[in-house]
Amino acid sequence: MSHSAVEVEPGASRLSAQFTLGSLRVAALSDGAPDRALGGFFHGVEAAQWTQALGITDPEAPLPFNFGTFLVRDGQRTILIDSGFGGLARTMGIPGGGELLARIEELGVRREEIDAVVHTHLHPDHCGTNVTDEGELTFPNAQIVLAQAELDYWMSGQGAEAESQDRAAAAHRNILPYQAADRVRTFDGEHEVSPGLTAVPTPGHTPGHTSFMLASGGQHLLITGDAAHHPVHFEHHDWIPAVDFDPAESTRSRGRLSALAVERDALVTGGHFPILTLGRVRPTATGYAWEYVHRSE
Repeated sequence: MSHSAVEVEPGASRLSAQFTLGSLRVAALSDGAPDRALGGFFHGVEAAQWTQALGITDPEAPLPFNFGTFLVRDGQRTILIDSGFGGLARTMGIPGGGELLARIEELGVRREEIDAVVHTHLHPDHCGTNVTDEGELTFPNAQIVLAQAELDYWMSGQGAEAESQDRAAAAHRNILPYQAADRVRTFDGEHEVSPGLTAVPTPGHTPGHTSFMLASGGQHLLITGDAAHHPVHFEHHDWIPAVDFDPAESTRSRGRLSALAVERDALVTGGHFPILTLGRVRPTATGYAWEYVHRSE
């Protein structure tokens, strides 16, 4: 991988793509790839502005969207970053939804081989495959890893009060069985989850929301989680997704992520960006600009 191009392995599709970062093999895997109107992610701005930025004229025009996860392998450990929507996506009729385990198996990886499931946060589309329909651990040998603040928010009842009951129930369903098996590990602040994988606190979307920085061979990849739902959020930090718990804090988090991406000259991607979207954030006289390195067709 060079600074001008990304070597994407053959067979890339809207649902799955693999590339390398130093010695790491990274797979972007979808658990649902619908077309949908994106206006809900751009509050606090006139429709004419955000549609122009996205290159469309109709704010109701359906655009490619993704409910994505990332599988990272270094030859010793296999780590899944977020676990998608799970069975809920099938009942919602989302194209490609509820098929994450099939995507993983297509890579020659069995669910028993996953060492850790690392969560950006616990919304249903990010933790939905952790537990089977029968209530068993989908990843029986994995630790669940997430920010202590995120775990506290959902498990203390605060999340159940502030969020929809469905969201709270999904968080409990997908975490409590791992707690019962003593397979949940938490961290506070910036934290090295595993060699080459560092948690970057980005609260706002949820109280304990976390982004992740991968590093290998002098190269960096920033996985945003829901700190950014579209690359344009790196240029306009105050274009607010309606789903953000604390819009002011999420705006600050996007600013910190943009600065970090520039500092590390990192490739940047996000779970809701269509597969495969990779870019870099560049400083400008007035802020930041997004530069595509690889864009889904």
